Amino acid sequence: MNNRVIRYFQIVSRVVLGALLLIAGILKLQDNSALFETMAYITWLPTGFKSFVIDLLPFAEVLIGALLITGIFKSVAIPAGALVYLGFFAFAIYGLGSGMEGDCGCFGEVEDGNILAMVLGSTFGWSMVIRNGIFVAMAGFLFWNPNSKSE
Repeated sequence: MNNRVIRYFQIVSRVVLGALLLIAGILKLQDNSALFETMAYITWLPTGFKSFVIDLLPFAEVLIGALLITGIFKSVAIPAGALVYLGFFAFAIYGLGSGMEGDCGCFGEVEDGNILAMVLGSTFGWSMVIRNGIFVAMAGFLFWNPNSKSE
């Protein structure tokens, strides 16, 4: 595949993943009640860790999303973004496997007329697992260096 095409798709992937994190973080900063309810459902996590996630996740999403969009500090932003998306993917699998119901509030509430919530959805199920799997694949694609020589 042409290196220019690969780089183009990497830029598109980086900006899309960054925009999704930025939007999700801003929506959680405005209303984190769905995140709070989702974290409360996980009874085996210590309360302090749940509070840490509820308080930190929206800010981390905004920061990492902004860094991915702008391309600043890519050597930190890309691995951080990949870890966040990998965590979301693992959580989607956990939610599906444990029978978690409801909405994680990732992209706001559908009832609010949020188009992103309608298109991507935030309810636990196979669609969330597949969606987050695609996001993890996109994040993994950002690590590919087409200029490296494989022997």
